[in-house]
Amino acid sequence: MNCRRRSAKLGDGEMISVTNLMDVLLILISFFLVASSFKEEEVDHMVNLPVDARNQSLTQTTDNLMSINIRKDGSYIVQGKQITEERMSEWMTTEVAKKPDIKVLIRSDQDAKHLYLANVMSICRHVGVPKANIAVKTGL
Repeated sequence: MNCRRRSAKLGDGEMISVTNLMDVLLILISFFLVASSFKEEEVDHMVNLPVDARNQSLTQTTDNLMSINIRKDGSYIVQGKQITEERMSEWMTTEVAKKPDIKVLIRSDQDAKHLYLANVMSICRHVGVPKANIAVKTGL
């Protein structure tokens, strides 16, 4: 029976095995990639925006910007969920109470009726949104 302790010092020609360290590192990287959430701009691909030939782009910070999508059939999409006008009004009221300087970006389909856009603008005005913008595609 060998009861002597092994020396912690490495001799000449001995190398530390990093295979286990690489395995742990790969597992940690995989975990963080899966567990992290990527903030994605709220874009409803069902909305076909009209084109503005003047090439003006809207630059806003995303922390004080609410995005509302209006589809061709008149459905309102906010944060990836379809909502009614009444629910949108309640949601906007709470958001304006939290952030009084909040801005609204309305992405309306080019074939949607003007009435749907007018309803959202009216709700914005009613709840006290200081600025509402209408998104268009830039370029031709």
